[in-house]
Amino acid sequence: MASRIAHCNPNPQPHLGSKRNSDSRPALYAADDDDSFRNLNLRGGDGSQGYDDEEPPGRRRVAASASRRSNGLSSAEFQPGAILRVKLENFVTYEKAEFTLGPNLNMVIGPNGTGKSSLVCAICLGLGYNSSVLGRASAYGEFVKHGKDESEIEIELQKRPGDADNFVVGLCIRREDNSRKFTINSNRATLKDIQQLMKSLRIQIDNLCQFLPQDKVAEFAGLSPVDLLEKTLQAAAPQEMIKWQKDLKEYFKEQKDAQRITRESNEHLRKMEARQQVLQADVEKLRERKEIQTNIATLEKVRLIVKYNEARRQYGEIKKQKKESERHLKRLQDSAAPSLQAVDRKQDYQAKVQTVVEHRKVALRSAESTADEAVARIEAAESQSQELSTKHEAEKAGFAAKKQELARLRKKITDMEASYKQAPKSYDPVEHNRKIREQEHLQRDKGTEAADAGAEAARIRSIATEKNKELKKLLNEIALLESQQGQLLNQLRRISPDVAKGWEWLRENQGNFDKEVFGPPILTCSVNDSRYSDLVQSVLQQDDFLCFTAQTREDHKKLSDQFYGSMGLSVTIRSCFTAYSSFKPPLPKADLVKLGLDGYVTDYLDGPEPVLAMLCSEKRLHASAVSLSDISDKEFESIEQSERISQFAAGKQLYRITRRREYGPGAVSTRVTQFQKGRFWADQPSEATEQTDLRRKLDEIKGEIGELKVTYDEKTALKETLDRERDEIRELISELRKQKNELQREWSKWQATPDKIEADKKAQGQKQEELAEAKARVNKLVEDQHEAVLEKVKAVLRHEKTIANIRNAYQALLEVQILLIEAKSDVAALKEKNKAITEQLEASKSILKDLADRMNELHRVATEAREEVNDFLQEENREELLALAKDKTLEDVSQEISAKQAELEVIQAGNPYALEEFENWAAKIERERLNHTNQEARLVDLNDKIDRVRTQWEPRVDELVSQINNAFSYNFEQISCAGEVGVHKDEDFDKWAIEIRVKFRENETLQRLDQHRQSGGERAVSTIFYLMSLQSMAQAPFRVVDEINQGMDPRNERMVHERMVEIACCEHTSQYFLITPKLLPDLRYDKRMRVHTIVSGEYVDNKGTEKMNFAKFAQIQRQLMA
Repeated sequence: MASRIAHCNPNPQPHLGSKRNSDSRPALYAADDDDSFRNLNLRGGDGSQGYDDEEPPGRRRVAASASRRSNGLSSAEFQPGAILRVKLENFVTYEKAEFTLGPNLNMVIGPNGTGKSSLVCAICLGLGYNSSVLGRASAYGEFVKHGKDESEIEIELQKRPGDADNFVVGLCIRREDNSRKFTINSNRATLKDIQQLMKSLRIQIDNLCQFLPQDKVAEFAGLSPVDLLEKTLQAAAPQEMIKWQKDLKEYFKEQKDAQRITRESNEHLRKMEARQQVLQADVEKLRERKEIQTNIATLEKVRLIVKYNEARRQYGEIKKQKKESERHLKRLQDSAAPSLQAVDRKQDYQAKVQTVVEHRKVALRSAESTADEAVARIEAAESQSQELSTKHEAEKAGFAAKKQELARLRKKITDMEASYKQAPKSYDPVEHNRKIREQEHLQRDKGTEAADAGAEAARIRSIATEKNKELKKLLNEIALLESQQGQLLNQLRRISPDVAKGWEWLRENQGNFDKEVFGPPILTCSVNDSRYSDLVQSVLQQDDFLCFTAQTREDHKKLSDQFYGSMGLSVTIRSCFTAYSSFKPPLPKADLVKLGLDGYVTDYLDGPEPVLAMLCSEKRLHASAVSLSDISDKEFESIEQSERISQFAAGKQLYRITRRREYGPGAVSTRVTQFQKGRFWADQPSEATEQTDLRRKLDEIKGEIGELKVTYDEKTALKETLDRERDEIRELISELRKQKNELQREWSKWQATPDKIEADKKAQGQKQEELAEAKARVNKLVEDQHEAVLEKVKAVLRHEKTIANIRNAYQALLEVQILLIEAKSDVAALKEKNKAITEQLEASKSILKDLADRMNELHRVATEAREEVNDFLQEENREELLALAKDKTLEDVSQEISAKQAELEVIQAGNPYALEEFENWAAKIERERLNHTNQEARLVDLNDKIDRVRTQWEPRVDELVSQINNAFSYNFEQISCAGEVGVHKDEDFDKWAIEIRVKFRENETLQRLDQHRQSGGERAVSTIFYLMSLQSMAQAPFRVVDEINQGMDPRNERMVHERMVEIACCEHTSQYFLITPKLLPDLRYDKRMRVHTIVSGEYVDNKGTEKMNFAKFAQIQRQLMA
């Protein structure tokens, strides 16, 4: 699709489609006395196509100086970061286009679908922002023109005063892998580099106050007041104000955290001190027990000292006894030596024979072991023979299998060589991928169209649902009008909407009150005789008809809170706590008739007793009389003299008698007023006009619902068709992929055949070698079998020899065992002969051994006691402990310890761990007090920080919002409406917010701007006026608004355009972009604005813009003005 762009440009160089007036008259094509077109720079019809035809192919970037020459403007007119030009190639609808932009207001106009919003998309993506900012497609590849592989965007930004050149930011998007590549001044750059550059130039495309694309216009009105303040500060406040706001939010969070911790710390301290105090009684007992336990521990140490002393004394005594026993044993041994020597000699002989027996046993066991080994060798030879036989059979089977495998390989190689001679069908993967991508793109398009149709059907269904609700509401209103109660309620809505709204709420919430609360008497009361209706109404005021009646003070307060506080209604609430029966008439009925009166007001008024009691209390209805006919002078004098009736209505007049008793009986005055026909409590004729209007609206809504149903059916059918087509395309894609995979498989198989043939031939050679090796192994196994049989025969012969060796060894063992028996018998006989001497020696040895054991035990006890004593005798109370142990026995010390333990048992604490817990609580309390002190210091520091930063930030915010409010209010005044901008303040800085309130009709009050109260056009007007109010304070170098005027009526659109041109075309303001598909005629034009007209489509002339020839347009206009 070719694209053509026309610009209004103030520079003298000709360029594509530019036109320019010499003054700022309201008309876009205003005339001048001399020549309205002398400054019109013509571009179009001159052969130019909006880009350099001599530029060589590739991705060469245009130098900043060249673009400034094409722009024709001084760099001083552009704010740093402003956009000088945008160049697009294969982007969305554009094949190739270049925009040269002005420093002030840039209006981009053209029919729908020509690519106006694509310029907005290019600015967003080209400067490194995500596509989600646009509210459109999330995949970057979707922005590449259909049928192209990649797209390029080039944006030139005005340099800062200290920079050498302008910033030329380039972006290349690839469809295939959905990738992005950035450059800055032709040098590769990362996304982080781009984002850093945008931050340094204060470009905020993700801020709706600065960049409002077409699909985000509704979202602006939906911004919460808190978010709007943040976006406003980012757009219009210096950097330090934004930092102050961030600091205040963080300080406030820390302050709340510190306050919470301080409160919790106070409560924690209180609880810990209380818990510590509970332990006090047990602590005193435990301290007394601890003192006794200390005494017991001291006595235990004394007992160790006494124990050591006694062990040392006993050790000395036993040592003396042991020496005496050793001397006694020596004397016995000397006297018994001759008798015992014969026994010793015989025992030596017995030991020698025993040694020979052991040697003969070893020889026998050795012979048996040798025989066992011979048997094992026989079994091993047999096992080896069997194993070799098994291996021989296995090798024979393997040899046969290898012969079969070799034959199979030969056949396989022959088959593959024959198959390779037949080549498969040709396969072009690029062509198949291209066909699949085409179908996938078509599938995505169908999916998008189906989703759009579904979304439109859902939107229509939602609208139809709302219309049905309106239909039901109208039917209810018509039915209500046709009933008497409904007529009264309708009348009440006209007289007092607040009372009607309160009555509707009360009917739905009657159950929330202790007693029944009654609605306005206009609805709850009635006149039982219509002739007296006007008379009864004459004694009442409008508030009497419209008030609510509560029966308890609690209900009165509850109703007041709801109506006045929550709902903000202007209504009257009354209560009367006196029973209706308590209000007695001043005269009997018969006396009243004698005075010419028919009865009291209460005789002709019916209603709930609490309501009648309230009216009696407020208006004294029980003492107010009425008469259908006027009274005579005589009757009036009688009434006046009776002094019982002070108010009555007769005929068409209301009489009020005032008596001043302090001035005497004659001080009486009467006020007579003519009353009008009563407005209430009469049969109301059906309001035909209102019913007609309601039925007309009913017919209109029915018609709209019918049209919506037709449109919904069309959209649903369209979606079903598109879904069906998408499914068909999906099946086609699946079939194409299947064909591609089959061809690719066949082709790959054919290409791999030579390699497989070669591999199988190698395998054939290996198999032949393996066959020869297997044959050799079979022969070898036959030889090994023969050798195994021979080895088995040799082992049998060796086993026979070992059996003879076993027989000889056993005979030798029997001979020496007989000699050993004889020696043992001789030793036993000698021992029996010397038994008495031996027993004496053994007894002496036993006594000596017992004494040695006793000495060792006493030595051990004394050593242990000494070590324990040494452990605590190093302490300061050494002398005290030694003194306590002096002249004491273990029994004495043990008795003292038992006494102390008995005393300890008497003293018991309820909690045995109270002392430990008490001390733990004391340590915790001390730590908590330190923490509490630190938190209080932290809180003081945070309060100081908040006060210091707030004193800097809050006045600046007030000043900023005041400037915005002045501009916003002025803008609304110009269209005879009202608007104001304020700031909502809160202790929590996260809740500070911008409040926008607008009024578009005289009988309205200012209402908050949101998505529900105002229409789409009203929201659009409010949005553009708010954005325009930020223009003079804008920190960003440029701002974009896309199709903001779509919902405006012609009057508002013209006024908004007037204000926009006036504000955006001032000197030293930031660059402004307005994107719109339509404009009204005779709009204001300023010399600082530039109009870009986009003509784009498949039928646009690729060689030039002859049809968009502004020179011809100017010539025609001159002829018309001549």
